Amino acid sequence: MHFIVLFVLVAVFSGLKAHGETGPTEIHKRMETAIQIEQKAQKKGDAWAKEKENILAEIHDLKDRQKWLDFQRKRYKAYIEKEKGVLQGLKRKKKEFEKIQMDLEPYLDEVLERLETFVKSDLQFLRDERAKRLAFLKDSLNDYRVGLSEKLRRVLEALQVEAKYGQDIEKKEGVLRINGETIEANLLRVGRLALFYETLDHGKVGVLYRDSGNWKTLPHEYEREINRAMEMAQRKRAIELLDLPIGSWKDVK
Repeated sequence: MHFIVLFVLVAVFSGLKAHGETGPTEIHKRMETAIQIEQKAQKKGDAWAKEKENILAEIHDLKDRQKWLDFQRKRYKAYIEKEKGVLQGLKRKKKEFEKIQMDLEPYLDEVLERLETFVKSDLQFLRDERAKRLAFLKDSLNDYRVGLSEKLRRVLEALQVEAKYGQDIEKKEGVLRINGETIEANLLRVGRLALFYETLDHGKVGVLYRDSGNWKTLPHEYEREINRAMEMAQRKRAIELLDLPIGSWKDVK
């Protein structure tokens, strides 16, 4: 600023010398004008410097944002490639699922048929319960409103129940029809190997003949063993070995 003022003063005095002598008032006016011009120039210079500083800061911010956008672009490109792979995997799984669905539905029908055949040839116990389960399962497989996954769940559940029958021992009361006579008795099921009965008065014991589905009376020496087995089924007695007539009737002496 001082250099500019000095330059203006030199110019003023040079002008004075060139045009002859001038009074103090004229000199003072010219000096004020020169100073005002210099102040305006300085303000413009300061404003330009500030504007330049703001522009440089904005350029710096834009460069940083450009770097961040380039980074995000590369990252999203990697994301897109990964999602394409996931999408291809889903399409492949969809085709596999459609193939499984085409194979599974007829297979479930086949499983039901085999299960029905097995139950018919199996030891005849819990007839009503097992028949209702098979009927419900058949209705489920024939119901288009039931999803394939639910059909599979119901079939597996039925298989699990049937499998469990072969692993437990159960005592319950029931009414039997033997030789035209109605008898109330305690029933003992040993897995799916044998089904015994004992009359409530403990007067008779017998076993279900698997082949014919008829009840056969057993000798009285089996009464104690069957009674012990029933107590074990009710967890009233510790597990122990018993001599029970398990097998075909012709094998029972």
